[in-house]
Amino acid sequence: MTSDTRRPAALLFDLDGTLADSFAAIRDALNAALREHGLDERDLAWVRAHVGRGAPALVRDAVGHEREESFQRAVGERFGARYREIYLAQTPPLPGAGEVLAFVAARVGGKVAVISNKYEELCRAWLAHWGLAPHVTVVVGPDTYGVRKPDPGAILPVLQSFGVAPAAALLVGDMEVDVAAARAVGVPMLAVQADPGAAQALVAAGAMAVLPALGALPGWLVEHGTGWV
Repeated sequence: MTSDTRRPAALLFDLDGTLADSFAAIRDALNAALREHGLDERDLAWVRAHVGRGAPALVRDAVGHEREESFQRAVGERFGARYREIYLAQTPPLPGAGEVLAFVAARVGGKVAVISNKYEELCRAWLAHWGLAPHVTVVVGPDTYGVRKPDPGAILPVLQSFGVAPAAALLVGDMEVDVAAARAVGVPMLAVQADPGAAQALVAAGAMAVLPALGALPGWLVEHGTGWV
């Protein structure tokens, strides 16, 4: 790794599965919509395997791509409505999220961003609800710049606003879409929260390491960097 990789000047975080324990609320909202439309429910493992590309893709996968767009849209609207009702209370931060964000924000001059495929307003509301917003300078969703990860346009404007080159930043995420997003712009990527099978796939896709939990990030930065104390 380069010295810039070892001592990132900006930290970019995914939200769902990285900072937020999101999957149960997504499952419950999705299943409410599926039940109302006479469709089979999906379990937590299925949801974990299909999130990350945004709500429309999740609903298409759950409903079936062969279904009419109007039907997919109806299920998606019900999913979105139910999710908004429950997601704040039922989506707690992962252990250590607040401490990790505070740690890195104090050491990179506040150059901390959340870049998610969840709409920006939902990300901001979640960060505010759980008291994490003061540690995050920039929040990006697919509606912010009109693109979703892994499109480079989800990340490059953030780096430009920070005045940080891609190689001098670090993206922290939990899915292959995060690895792909990082690779698309040349940002080193560190994965967290992955099960053993997923961890191997993330490393194969280009993650430089996989941490067992988000709370391990400060220790990793101290071990692999200079001045991270």
